[in-house]
Amino acid sequence: MDAFYNERLNERSIIESVLSSYYILDYGYIKKVNADMSVDVVHAKKPKTSDGKSLEQTITKNIEMLTLSCGAFSLNVEYKQGDKALLLGLKDYVPQADDVSSATEMKCYLHYTRETIKALPLCVFNDEAKVKVEAEAGTLKVTTKEKIELNGNSKQFVTWAELNQALTTFLTQLTTALTTTPIAGNGATQPTWTGLPTQIDISGAKTTTVVTGG
Repeated sequence: MDAFYNERLNERSIIESVLSSYYILDYGYIKKVNADMSVDVVHAKKPKTSDGKSLEQTITKNIEMLTLSCGAFSLNVEYKQGDKALLLGLKDYVPQADDVSSATEMKCYLHYTRETIKALPLCVFNDEAKVKVEAEAGTLKVTTKEKIELNGNSKQFVTWAELNQALTTFLTQLTTALTTTPIAGNGATQPTWTGLPTQIDISGAKTTTVVTGG
């Protein structure tokens, strides 16, 4: 019985067994965004000693911030101090998630060290965010305090109502000029024009499923 205990149920094996099945999830906020875009995160709760005394705040540094990314869609946002983050402890150290392409050997059985932690920008919807994306009743709303770029920024959209008004005004002024201004020269006479257009129809250029307030 003693030999069985020493080989199979010693204190180390019990600790290893617990750690191997333990998943670390924690919450916090970004204290600093580093030059390499990793983040230092302050854990939301201060740890306590066994007698109930609160310790100083815990800060985990140089955490890789993950985002929604795959072959079909990738999201990149600018994180800032104060942003909330969900901390997730992986089984083993993965320096850069983007480098994962095949299974490699685990460095150590006692995983879930602080170096394995990744951060996810998860929180309730922030109505004060610089860019907001909302989906409601089949409508996708994108609101930004700056500007939206679609496939580059070398060209610009025009808005239908303003273009329609400008063309209508131009046509009215042109028609007026042609029908009221005499032809210059000796014996100037008032010309007679027939078949002048009375309107420009650009209704076919009006989008219906993509609209803007810009």
